[in-house]
Amino acid sequence: MTEAMAGEAAEHTAGDKARGNAKDLVPDMAAEESACSPENSMRVKAGAYVKFGTCPQNHENTKAPIEWLVLEVKGDEALLVSRYGLVCKSYHEERSDITWEDCDLRKWLNDDFLKAAFTKDEQNCIRLSEVVNADNPEFGARGGNNTRDRVFCLSLTEAERYFRNDAERQCRPTKLARSQDAWEDVRNGCCFWWLRSPGSLQNRAALVDTAGVPGPSGSFVRNDNIVTRPALWLILNQ
Repeated sequence: MTEAMAGEAAEHTAGDKARGNAKDLVPDMAAEESACSPENSMRVKAGAYVKFGTCPQNHENTKAPIEWLVLEVKGDEALLVSRYGLVCKSYHEERSDITWEDCDLRKWLNDDFLKAAFTKDEQNCIRLSEVVNADNPEFGARGGNNTRDRVFCLSLTEAERYFRNDAERQCRPTKLARSQDAWEDVRNGCCFWWLRSPGSLQNRAALVDTAGVPGPSGSFVRNDNIVTRPALWLILNQ
């Protein structure tokens, strides 16, 4: 899982890369506050961390607020990606040829995760996004049909676009993901995280490695020690 890594072809919602390091970020919102409420939407800026929704993140399986990194703010919408790798999950449970449209990870994000992590009011704040699934730019594996998703994984292009460098792209697992045997680099505590783009073969999916480098070759889709870092478009002032 240390193969050479690069970027991918264009897709939905172009925008500049998120700016600002962690030390420059605005304070987190209180756990009970909603990022899509009018009074808090003014604090949602690219590079900020916000809290939205809840999910289990530790060994006890108790829910905690989900922290999100704001990648882009576009009008009254903001693109968010989870700050941490929330859970270990296979891209697809069978080692078979697959695209994002039909993979198990997409189904889980837009069903079980969506319903468990967000109240109905919060779900109404999440845009049903037109997601473009481009072919792998280096190996030519098919991206498949475009999809309409509320929750998704970033693509190779987005992973390149929204982070200034590899260090900003690095991700640490939650305690829950660590307990699920997330592959964690002992040197920096970071983990691999899935992208939705196809890998070098149709039964592989792209990823970001522990050094924060996007990998178009990716890993076999059945691999279950790679974390999921959900992304979504949040409707502000809802």
